Amino acid sequence: MMNRNESGLTRRALLGSSVGAAAGLVSWPAKANAPGNVRVGAINPSSGVLAFPGQACVRGIDAGAKFAKEKFGIDMEIIHADTQSRPENGRIAAENLIRQGCTVLIGAWDSGATISALQAAEAAKVPMVVHIASATQVTSQGFTQVFRYYPTSLTVVRKSLIELKSLLSSLKDVPTSAAIMHLNNTMGQSTAASIDQAWKEVDVPLEIAQYIPYDEKARDLSVEVAKAKASGADALVSVTRVNDAIMIIRECVKQGWNPRLIFSPNSNGVQDKAYYDALGKYGDGAILSTLWYNPKAPDAAAILKRFASDYPNDWLDANSGCAFEAVQIVADAVSRAGSSESAAIHAALKATDMTPILMSSGRIKFDASGQNMGGDVTLLQGQNGRPRVVAPQAVAEATLQYPLVPFNSR
Repeated sequence: MMNRNESGLTRRALLGSSVGAAAGLVSWPAKANAPGNVRVGAINPSSGVLAFPGQACVRGIDAGAKFAKEKFGIDMEIIHADTQSRPENGRIAAENLIRQGCTVLIGAWDSGATISALQAAEAAKVPMVVHIASATQVTSQGFTQVFRYYPTSLTVVRKSLIELKSLLSSLKDVPTSAAIMHLNNTMGQSTAASIDQAWKEVDVPLEIAQYIPYDEKARDLSVEVAKAKASGADALVSVTRVNDAIMIIRECVKQGWNPRLIFSPNSNGVQDKAYYDALGKYGDGAILSTLWYNPKAPDAAAILKRFASDYPNDWLDANSGCAFEAVQIVADAVSRAGSSESAAIHAALKATDMTPILMSSGRIKFDASGQNMGGDVTLLQGQNGRPRVVAPQAVAEATLQYPLVPFNSR
């Protein structure tokens, strides 16, 4: 396996892509390598405000490529591109990777950057496997080259709220109302709309007190947390990236707000090592719904052991896990296609029907829109400085701790 890491999009690369696009060079023929050897472009936010999850995805893709060579006999040359956490750079990154001969893409974590990258993939007829990005628009705009492994925000939220309702039914002294704090970017708005719809469908026994949007580049969320506290809600539902998840908890501590429950559907935070590194004892107690790895999968123990060896200062989370799985989806398609040509890989991806190698997400099959029809979710809770699986019961490794221990008592 060859691996080329790019620290980011250079000024020259950005300008070169812009000039090419302006000249109309948006549909380049993808040059294929020999069968069994494929050049894969990986797009992630490896720097900027989304760097923590972006770098986790890079680790998952690199680990996935090593595993795919052993399992499928596919040599992958991974070429990484960094969107710098800017949605508009998704297309620029995709165009550069396609110019370099990548015949299949994986990306781009952020929904805005993913949609941007898909515009270039569509023009060049190069398939793109979306490892993470939940906004409905990714598979609702008629793209023919998209194959999204990750569920839509509505699917994640609906399944998350079903699990939450089940948990609440087993508790005493449950909350009565919730404040919804959410990012106002593509992902956050899509998830907030999904919460509004699914909350009624699932009939969650909590009143929504207030929706409180905030900018993903915000450096201070004191006003927003104060609004949530003033709403009278005794539960917080948050839609976050890891940086703002940390800021919200810090503000809760500072302002003395102790909600009985903190729950994040379709978010980052509880799953991220950076969250616990930053918050210490205050990181425990919050609940997150996400795709997570299946510790009982046949190859899980070996994969986790190798990942720990390769990255001793990190752990395999939902970001690295989904990225790892996306590489296996590509490898499976290339193996069945017997070719690294984009058209052949595209046809094979359409026919995908596989059991996940690592993740607990249900069987992987894509519908006519390119959406994976699986997408089971897992509930995690921060306990003793790590995320622990608390539901569904079949895969739970810990018991839910409720109510949230007051921050000022820790």
